Amino acid sequence: MKNTGDPLPQGIEIGALSRIIRHHFADRIEQVIHPLGLTLGQWTVLRELKRTPGASASELARAAVHTPQAVSRLIRSLQEEGLVERSPARGRVVDNHLTAKGHKVMDDTFTQIEAQLAPLLDKFGSANVEEFRRLAHLLIQALEDPA
Repeated sequence: MKNTGDPLPQGIEIGALSRIIRHHFADRIEQVIHPLGLTLGQWTVLRELKRTPGASASELARAAVHTPQAVSRLIRSLQEEGLVERSPARGRVVDNHLTAKGHKVMDDTFTQIEAQLAPLLDKFGSANVEEFRRLAHLLIQALEDPA
């Protein structure tokens, strides 16, 4: 569909484009994870645990952009599936870790997702991918800066 109306203000357009990109990436990820019985929310928590072993539920919530309550429910379901184990840490804080099964699921899904995304990113070009990554990190940093 071609847009023929008035152009959007710059900030709104960037937000809209980001949402469209997220939608397309999420679709590709879901094609891999749904046959495994995982939701995107569960996979996101697993992804963050792979990046940050031992993260608490509140740390995972910030990284996964979910509420702590939602992440706690997701962690419980992942624990029931044998993908996550929990251990007491500091006071009431509980550390979360991937189990061996969780690591295997993540390694397998990463491989499959990258195989789906590689041809798309090849069309974009490696220099553009790196520039997009750099600019995305700068934008995230600016959005998260409280000043």
